[in-house]
Amino acid sequence: MKKGWNFMYKQTDQNIKTIRFPITADSKLQKMAEKCGLTKIEFFIAMVDYFYKSKKDPRDLNDELLKKELVKRSDNIIGFIRTLEDQLLKPLVKSFEGMTNSQISIVNFFNQHIIAHNKDQKTAYADQQSMLNSIQTSIKNIEKAQYTKDVTKRKCLEILEYYIQHREVMGMMTKQTDKDSLIQNVRQQVKNL
Repeated sequence: MKKGWNFMYKQTDQNIKTIRFPITADSKLQKMAEKCGLTKIEFFIAMVDYFYKSKKDPRDLNDELLKKELVKRSDNIIGFIRTLEDQLLKPLVKSFEGMTNSQISIVNFFNQHIIAHNKDQKTAYADQQSMLNSIQTSIKNIEKAQYTKDVTKRKCLEILEYYIQHREVMGMMTKQTDKDSLIQNVRQQVKNL
């Protein structure tokens, strides 16, 4: 039996086996067990389980099996990524390109037709506004002419009334100079219109 082994079981138990190993290995085993918070026996059992389940060779310090497993898993991941790229990303990129092309077509159609139509509409509205301004000016002129015509009629009637009143006052005996003066006055008022 080796120094430092803690035997908790009786030697007669069939589940207990004894292993002989050098003292340097025992000190390493003790340090590793303490680091993990285990007894040497618990650490040894865990170590055997680890190598049994992982199927690793404890003599392989470079851990070639682990490297091969990592390479295999990396290849699987890369293959999965390539499959995703082929099945999802490339079709997605194509549909985005299609959507982009559709949007470019819509923008081009908009620029060619709608903007040109809007320019035509703007020109038509400007022409209509100009015509409405012209019509408004004409209406103002018509209203002004109507007002002027009404004023002229009224003044003409006033002149006519003035003439009639003064003419009736005149009789057969009225001097010709008074008659000429009345006619002259009426003519002057008509000219002043």
